Amino acid sequence: MCPLFCPSLCCQIMVQAPPLPKPGFPLFPKQKSKPMLCPSLSALVVYTKTVPFHSFTHSREHYRFYELSSFSETKAKGLIKEAGNEFVQHNIWQLSRVYPSGLRTDSSNYNPQEFWNAGCQMVAMNVQTAGLEMDIYDGLFRQNGACGYVLKPEFLRDTQSSFHPERPISPFKAQTLLIQVISGQQLPKEDKSKEGSIVDPLVRVEIFGIRADTTRQETSHVENNGFNPYWGQTLCFRVLVPELALLRFVVMDYNWKSRNDFVGQYTLPWTCMQQGYRHIHLLSKDGTSLHPASIFVHICMLEGLKEVES
Repeated sequence: MCPLFCPSLCCQIMVQAPPLPKPGFPLFPKQKSKPMLCPSLSALVVYTKTVPFHSFTHSREHYRFYELSSFSETKAKGLIKEAGNEFVQHNIWQLSRVYPSGLRTDSSNYNPQEFWNAGCQMVAMNVQTAGLEMDIYDGLFRQNGACGYVLKPEFLRDTQSSFHPERPISPFKAQTLLIQVISGQQLPKEDKSKEGSIVDPLVRVEIFGIRADTTRQETSHVENNGFNPYWGQTLCFRVLVPELALLRFVVMDYNWKSRNDFVGQYTLPWTCMQQGYRHIHLLSKDGTSLHPASIFVHICMLEGLKEVES
C-alpha cells in the first residue's frame, strides 16, 4: 500500500504498468549493463602487464619489456636520489608509471619534470587542477603535434648511458640562452576588483630541467601599461642538459603590497625554441588562449657555457 496519499498517481502507474509476469519469472527482468570503458585505453591492455616492483636487479632478471611497474611519487623520488642511473637503465627497457601520493587530498600536483629526468614513461597528473605543474606537463607534450607521445633523449635510451639525473657527470651539449625581452602587446588586467586599474607588467622566464638547470630570472615592471609595455632587457641562462629543459614565459602584474598577480604564460621545450625575433602568445591559468595578448622577444642560443657581458 502506498504510504503517501497519492491515489491519482498510484492509479496512473497501475494503469500504465505492463501485465504481471507469470509465476516463476522475475518481476523485473535483468537489464544488460554497458561497460564504462574508453575503447582506445582498453585496447592498450593487451600490450602491457602490471607487475610489482621489488628491486632493479629483480626486474632485470625476471621481467619482460612489456611489463609495467607503478611507483608512488615518494617511492620514485627516493629511487632517483639513491640509484638514479639504475632507474634510468630500468626505464630504458621497461615501462614505469608514477602516480600522485594519496596524501594529496586537495588534488594538487607534483612537478613531473623530476620523473621525466629519470626516463619514466607515464607520469600521472591531477589534470583537473590547473597551475604551474600542469603548465609544465602541457608544455612538454606541445611538441610532436600534441599527440601525447614524445621520444626521450638519446642518453635516456642508450643501454650504456651513465646519466644520473641528480649528478650529471659532464655537460650534455651544454648551451647558453640569451633572451631579450623587448615588449608586450595588449596584456589583460586579471584582477578586476579595482575598476579602471591598469596592469603593471613584468616578465619572468623560468627553466625546468635537472636540478642544476632549474632557475628563473625576471625583468623590472612597467607601471600602468598593459597596451604596449617596453622592457628591452636581456636575460642569460646557462643550461647543462638542454634536451631535458623546458622554458616557461610568465607575465605577472606587479603588486608592491602583496604577491604579484598572474596574467598569462606559455611553456615549451628547449628543443622547440626558434632563434630570432618571436611573438609568444599567452595562455590563461587553465590553458586557454588570451589572444591577442603576447610578448615580443629575441632568442639567441650559443653552444657551450658562455660568459656573456651585460
